[in-house]
Amino acid sequence: MRFQQWIVAASAALVGACAIPLKVDTFVAPDVNLAGKSTFAWKGGEFALPNTPAPAAAESASAQIRAAVVSELTHKGFVETADPAAADLLVSFQASAVRRTVLTEGRIGAPLPSEVLTASGQPIPAASELPREQTVREGTLVIFVEDRASGRVAWRGLVDVETRTASSEANIRTAVEMARQIAREFPAHRPAH
Repeated sequence: MRFQQWIVAASAALVGACAIPLKVDTFVAPDVNLAGKSTFAWKGGEFALPNTPAPAAAESASAQIRAAVVSELTHKGFVETADPAAADLLVSFQASAVRRTVLTEGRIGAPLPSEVLTASGQPIPAASELPREQTVREGTLVIFVEDRASGRVAWRGLVDVETRTASSEANIRTAVEMARQIAREFPAHRPAH
């Protein structure tokens, strides 16, 4: 259950990402011609979360992230192969999340005089009232693409998100959307002429 909450936290921030694209941080090795590569193999992924994920949630998240990345790479002209030894590129991911608690202050600035001086105005909270606590989840998803021939990272895409949702399903959706947006930044395959 905790894993689902973490992956959901990372995923939930991306639910709104369809309307607002996330900033994808990318790295491209200067000595690798990614556009000249044509095949890739999926290596899998890892989750680095504060709590051990439920196996079913981890499997579901991994499968959905894989499907999103494979779909985008296929759309860009790459062909997936089941044999890593026959692939030009090896694709994997790493997802991590942290949870922290923030104090939210309901009162920002001074109240309007009309709110304080009228009989119908809301009473000002007592100074001894505790501020409201809210759990914030910060998630990072990284897609790695290795050049199989050299064994080095040829490309890397990374997205960081912050969310305040606790829904496991929403966090998984966010992680999948993060993976999709990262994979969209990968260079397209250009067949040799």
